[in-house]
Amino acid sequence: MIQPLGLYVHVPFCEAKCTYCHFAIDPRRPDAARQDRYVAALLAEVSAAPPARADTLYFGGGTPSLLSGDRLARVVGAVRDRFALDADAEVTLEANPKDLDLDGYRGLREIGVDRLSLGVQSLDDTVLREMGRLHGAADAREAVERARRAGFRSTSVDLILGWPGETRERWRKSLEGVAALGPDHVSLYVLEVEGKTLLSHRSRRGQLTLPEDDLVADLYRATVERLDALGIRRYEISNFARPGHESRHNAKYWDDAPFLGFGMSAHSYLGGRRFWNLASYGEYVAAFEGSRPGGALAGERVLSPSERRQEALFTGLRRREGVSLEGFRERYGVEPIEEHGAALRDCFEAGLLEVAAGALRLTDRGLLVSNEVFQRLV
Repeated sequence: MIQPLGLYVHVPFCEAKCTYCHFAIDPRRPDAARQDRYVAALLAEVSAAPPARADTLYFGGGTPSLLSGDRLARVVGAVRDRFALDADAEVTLEANPKDLDLDGYRGLREIGVDRLSLGVQSLDDTVLREMGRLHGAADAREAVERARRAGFRSTSVDLILGWPGETRERWRKSLEGVAALGPDHVSLYVLEVEGKTLLSHRSRRGQLTLPEDDLVADLYRATVERLDALGIRRYEISNFARPGHESRHNAKYWDDAPFLGFGMSAHSYLGGRRFWNLASYGEYVAAFEGSRPGGALAGERVLSPSERRQEALFTGLRRREGVSLEGFRERYGVEPIEEHGAALRDCFEAGLLEVAAGALRLTDRGLLVSNEVFQRLV
């Protein structure tokens, strides 16, 4: 049976570049002409894609909520024209808390968006300013309330853990603020200082003091417990949801499932082949305004069978239930414990991995050092 695709549309526009951001963005508020050029390129790319069935559509960025409603509607329409999008397809859009009023959220619902992902990041105004965010905690609270009134099936909030100066009390207040919001889904990201970011620059200059790893680990555990008490349970290392509100689109990335990406820097994965687009606004739109062979394709890579198995093992271990040993063997023809024998034995002995209910999974201790586990398996 052919698996339905996940579809991703990258909208690069941002009013400002956050101090931690290393994504491919276009850091300026886009005027009508800039939006029109980008949408024209998106429509051309979508129309050139091979038709297929899809069951998720995800608008990420950047800040998709900076693209006007009528332009978003055109992109959604083009996707529906090109792909057989399931009637119950999950359609997600990322938004900044301050971008849309109630009518704006209702407009998203009218074009089929049923899942909203809000970039809250923190409920501490001082931290938000340090992050370079243009909204405050009050804006986040108002955005969640507007989303609820607009009738989204699911509302998710993003949080960043481990910001410089993090304390137990400061994090507790943000966490209680999240509890008061009553979201359906929470994405919790531990701060990573990497890439070409302002935080990385400060770190290289010795101007950044991050919290101790033990504190971050304690706060992560406390967050898991608090969200679980609210009925928002961890289903992946960084993702928590009420039952039935897990991200179906993100599951594509963890399940070795096919997906197509559209827009600048967007990545795709089909049959073990990864390919990605040009990563700047100018290059991407020019590829469709001219006659560049291959459109916006910037590069590709075909995974070997062993690389594909390795990635499936890594991403599967990120999930709460871990990797089904029987399912892995049926799909890939090998036993992961046999293929990675010595490295896995070390992880078992260190208490980082376990086998339970027929699945290989991270222990609670292993969750906190998951990157270390994955590095041992390379």
